[in-house]
Amino acid sequence: MKERLGSIVIILFMSVCAIAAEQPAHTLQDSYDAALSSYEGIKISEENVVQADSRVDQAWTYIYPRLTAYGSYTRFNDTLPPEGGAFLFQPLGQTQASLVLTQPLYTGGRTLAALRAAKTMQESSRSGLTLAKQDIMLGVADAYYGVIKAQKIVEVSKDSLQRMERHKKVTEREASTRRSKANVSSLLRANALVEQARINLIVAEDGLKIARRKLALLTRLPENSAFTEPAPLTAPQGTVETLLETAYKYRDDYTSSKLNTQVAKEFVTVIEGGHYPQVYAEAGVRYQDSDPKTAMDATTYYGGVRLQIPIFEGGLMKAEVSEARSKQRQAELSAVLFKRNIENEVQEAYINCQTVDAVLETAKRQFEYAKGNFDAVESLFAEGLVPSLSVIDSQQALFLAERELTSAAIGQQLAILRLQKSLGVLGKTV
Repeated sequence: MKERLGSIVIILFMSVCAIAAEQPAHTLQDSYDAALSSYEGIKISEENVVQADSRVDQAWTYIYPRLTAYGSYTRFNDTLPPEGGAFLFQPLGQTQASLVLTQPLYTGGRTLAALRAAKTMQESSRSGLTLAKQDIMLGVADAYYGVIKAQKIVEVSKDSLQRMERHKKVTEREASTRRSKANVSSLLRANALVEQARINLIVAEDGLKIARRKLALLTRLPENSAFTEPAPLTAPQGTVETLLETAYKYRDDYTSSKLNTQVAKEFVTVIEGGHYPQVYAEAGVRYQDSDPKTAMDATTYYGGVRLQIPIFEGGLMKAEVSEARSKQRQAELSAVLFKRNIENEVQEAYINCQTVDAVLETAKRQFEYAKGNFDAVESLFAEGLVPSLSVIDSQQALFLAERELTSAAIGQQLAILRLQKSLGVLGKTV
């Protein structure tokens, strides 16, 4: 019975391991999709688009005709005249109902301007949604590459620990063969460095947990998921001038700033139009029934044109138009300032890419030199031709070179992504 139970446990354990092994590793695109579908910031921007769509619908309602129904019942204390008669003009009870159709004919251009402004704001909100998606994508990429970097640092720390343990074994053999004070000192030093390598590994594993947690907060993916390293990215090609033209074309926030200028201009028309003469066409039907009957009881149909002219408003038009024009100038200045900020951002991202590329090439050569030096020193130490300090120095140089190479490689990919973000092409097919 115990043997059968043990067999069942082993089978279940192997099944769980097999299922875990079959789970595919997540890619960077998977992380993008997960974050875009669940992150609250994206939901907020999507609601902004919904609100902008509703504002367009609201603007259309001021162009369409309006049909309004009215109804009332009034009870009086007495008839007028009190004795009644053929010319009764106040009954005891009166019911009134009417249906009025109103069509704006001229509103100073404000209705059409409000519609144009609403459509422009609708377009701006969609640009804002795209910008929000790019922001979260860059944040996810930063967290994702942080996990990849942390994984590599853990591997580098493990390799460093293995190298120091090999050095410790050689030192132990030397100390057991020739027990001198120098050999004992070398063994103690090797033991200390092994423990230091273990500390580095513990710190690296802790950094990996933190990186996984950061990515999980953005994507809602399980923290223990496997993540594959993305294919190397290629930086956008061209001079700073051509890259700036690309940014002006694809940056959604720059597009939004120009759209805000158009909206401010339309609002000047909206404010001015509200103080111009207004012309409306009206038609309706009115029903009145009284108890007792009066001469005014009837069903009446009517139609006509209503003109509304503001004559004196105490300077309200001048003040409101002045404020609207100031906001227009403010929007225009903001667009110009934003364009200058884009120039600085693109140039900074471009220079950073070039710097990181140079650092990566240097880090590769540094690693090659450090690896070759360590292999040579380790071989010489095994033959007793160099002291243990040379091994320690070469080990530390190799460990630092590996970390530097890992950081430079990840930094290059993040620099390319930031350049794409500054150009407005991150996540877009250009």
